[in-house]
Amino acid sequence: MDTLALIRCVLPGNLLGLPAAVVPATVSGGLPIGVQITGPRFREDLCLDAAAAIEAALGTLTPRDPIAA
Repeated sequence: MDTLALIRCVLPGNLLGLPAAVVPATVSGGLPIGVQITGPRFREDLCLDAAAAIEAALGTLTPRDPIAA
């Protein structure tokens, strides 16, 4: 994969200065799948509140034990 393909989801937000958060939502084939939240400029609080609500609803997802890695 080339670099542009890897950053295409985050590039517009970075160029516009938009805050974002990613929350793990589930696991498929042993790999995590996340929800990306993007908010308006200077409103990091909204992204963090949304991320906390999603985590509260789905539970904390740790597909691998970070201590055993």
